[in-house]
Amino acid sequence: MQSINRILVCLDPDREQQPALQKAIYLAKIYQAEIDLLLVVYKRSLVNNLFFSSEQFELAKQGYVRSQKKWVNGYLKEVEKADISCRSEVIWHKPLYEAVLQKAEEMKADLVIKSTHEHPTINKVFFTPNDWQLLKSCPVPLILAKAETSSQYNKVLCAIDPSHAHGKPETLDPKILQTGKDVCKVLDSDCHVTHCYDPISFQLWSDIGLGMGVGMGPTDFAMGEENYDSYLQQLKKNQEEKFDKTVREFQFDKEQLHLVEGYPETLLPELVKQMKIDLLVLGTTYHSGLVGSTAEKILDNINCDVLSVQIAKS
Repeated sequence: MQSINRILVCLDPDREQQPALQKAIYLAKIYQAEIDLLLVVYKRSLVNNLFFSSEQFELAKQGYVRSQKKWVNGYLKEVEKADISCRSEVIWHKPLYEAVLQKAEEMKADLVIKSTHEHPTINKVFFTPNDWQLLKSCPVPLILAKAETSSQYNKVLCAIDPSHAHGKPETLDPKILQTGKDVCKVLDSDCHVTHCYDPISFQLWSDIGLGMGVGMGPTDFAMGEENYDSYLQQLKKNQEEKFDKTVREFQFDKEQLHLVEGYPETLLPELVKQMKIDLLVLGTTYHSGLVGSTAEKILDNINCDVLSVQIAKS
């Protein structure tokens, strides 16, 4: 992301504050990029209204789209005040992510930015099905912007996985690291790298030993306990070697590297909070994406913007 020429911003029709737009203006000023505003609308009450004829439905739909164009014009003027070239479009479509992907391809976007949603009752930002589909399928870098975050990206954290779990391509980590370095160079930000690895628990280790006939459980499993300590040491050494090998060519200082042992869904959000990270850079595989409850727990509990970069799965 050394060069960004066109930014696609997906506006949220259910809120006045638009975190995605604010981040787009911030980045467009620095990258000297243009902004395209996209509002995707769909009203099920109109579609399901049996009282309307097909002609009446089309007229009602067009009327609603025109009313939303007036709403978007307010944000268009905000961008133009910042002396940034801007266009806007309102599209009637469902699901939202399909319209975003089509527009991104049509305009040859270099970056897509979308706001996440805040739950109205529990005061928590969460990722919607459209967010997850974009993480899975967006072919260009995607930023999911949260409302209560810094207006600038002063500190960036790259989350890598040198173990290549779940069949992730070996080229994914270098792309994450290069993207993080490029962004920090342009924004004059501080770049950090982390990997959280999760050892087998002692209880599971003991159960495996019991099943293999090595011991009779944790109470008289002296040999198993000794093996477990050795396992932890070997695992740490193995992870350190893989981590060091992955980051070596990118020339990070020691204080920028954070290899931590524990559950990623717990440690990564804690690390983001402790380090006051503004932007988390992670990678997904095209049409495979982030899969599983662990990824959901991590992203839903991270209080910073997320930049996802894609790579084709071999």
